[in-house]
Amino acid sequence: MRKIFLIILFSFLFGGNEFDKVGSTSAQFLKMGVGARSMGMGGSFVGLANDASALFWNPAGLSFSKGINTLFSHNDWALDISHEFIGAIIPLKNNNHLGVSFSALTMGEKEVTTVIEPDGNGLYYSVLDLAMGLSYAKSISDRLSYGLTLKYIRTSAYNESASTVAFDIGSILRTSFHNLKIGMALSNFGGELRYEGRDLIGKSDIDDQLDGNHLTDVNLNTETWPIPLMIRIGVSVDLFGMNDAFIENHFNRVTLAIDAEHPNDSSEHLNVGCEYSYKEMFFLRGGYRMNYTENAFTFGAGLKMNTTILGETSIHYSILPFGPFGNTNQLSIEFQLK
Repeated sequence: MRKIFLIILFSFLFGGNEFDKVGSTSAQFLKMGVGARSMGMGGSFVGLANDASALFWNPAGLSFSKGINTLFSHNDWALDISHEFIGAIIPLKNNNHLGVSFSALTMGEKEVTTVIEPDGNGLYYSVLDLAMGLSYAKSISDRLSYGLTLKYIRTSAYNESASTVAFDIGSILRTSFHNLKIGMALSNFGGELRYEGRDLIGKSDIDDQLDGNHLTDVNLNTETWPIPLMIRIGVSVDLFGMNDAFIENHFNRVTLAIDAEHPNDSSEHLNVGCEYSYKEMFFLRGGYRMNYTENAFTFGAGLKMNTTILGETSIHYSILPFGPFGNTNQLSIEFQLK
């Protein structure tokens, strides 16, 4: 198993493509990482996924939930763009888990401009991209779990919109080697998007050789675009801590996570992240994302507390330097009811 994983990992890192297919897919918001904890670790989370952000990273991670787990995440991105995520995990009988998720990319209203009126015509438009998912996960044994997500995807701009459905599938293997976990996930496997709307309806003379014809309604032809397919393989291991870590420590935990990503519209990436925990109450995180032009380094912190009403409540924050656009910030709040 270890040899197979290493072969796949090195093929991702050094196999390469003759060219990158940048700009060849639609619905790019599907690639935006969810959860301040995971993003503070550079997005290296497919093998570690053990909270409600697993609904995005790897649905097999739902099986780690010991009770009802809810996550609210807000990403203050660049250029007045915001990304929101809400997810919940509900445990069922016989090691089954059900999850629901909703994510949306929004921006402020913009004035409509045309060739004739390049400074605006007094009308305003908005952009909304959203995805809604229903997930299921099951633990086959105390070592192996798998998960599946069915999601509806819709993108819209002004009076035009496009929609499709897609699947996510993932697995996590827990080994006996120092709590090493191996995760694999395939995300956004599904249909294509094609924009339709009233602004694509025009008038045309079906026979310009005849005089006096009535103009006929015609639909402008638009192309279909695939959505961003993503393959992730990752590992996580506890360097310090309990549960058979390399170095046993009752108060401090240090977890290392490494992910290899293979998207269908750009080059491969390798993400490395680390999380330090003190008594599972205070957290510091850092990450490095290889082969990214911007957002290479990531940082984060978190706090977990027990409350009578909401159970375990966690607040996480991450910051991603974004070059000329400044910093992008992500804040997430998690509730764990056991």
